[in-house]
Amino acid sequence: MTLSDWANIGQVVAALAVVASLLFVALQVRQNTKSNQATALQLNADYWLNYITTIADPNFSKVYAMGASGRGKLDQQQFVQFFMLCRATFMGCENQHHQYRAGFLDREAYAGYETTIKEQIAAFPGIRAMWQLVRHSYSKDFVAFMDEKISALPAHESQSAFEKWQALVENQSRKMERAE
Repeated sequence: MTLSDWANIGQVVAALAVVASLLFVALQVRQNTKSNQATALQLNADYWLNYITTIADPNFSKVYAMGASGRGKLDQQQFVQFFMLCRATFMGCENQHHQYRAGFLDREAYAGYETTIKEQIAAFPGIRAMWQLVRHSYSKDFVAFMDEKISALPAHESQSAFEKWQALVENQSRKMERAE
């Protein structure tokens, strides 16, 4: 074999090494992307768990229920509590919205989030009013998103989630009694 043949073999080996390296890098990038997505999803879950735990506290749940429904008068201290709870809600929603847009949350996880926005956040008149009060402090993209969700859905007017739940429990109880 001539020196030229060895040089050609060396070039082929080098080209194969480059291709193998690129495949390895692509695999690492893919794995890193999945890891980042899992971390983002976990951080969102942790955020919402802490938030929901806070709202479940009796000191806040009454204020949140009164403020969200728009029923009852909030005093100044209760208004501040409701204001801060809504700000935390909107900040969490904006964060999740931006993570989805950046590709850190998949479509399925985001679909559940959109349902939560529609049914548990944007559907309440007091939260809608608070959104109007603070919407100027969020990104244009998120404001457009929230405005769309709010305009696409009428506010809860007659039946609270508690009343809906009671009706569903009664319905399930009747079904169980008939099955026996």
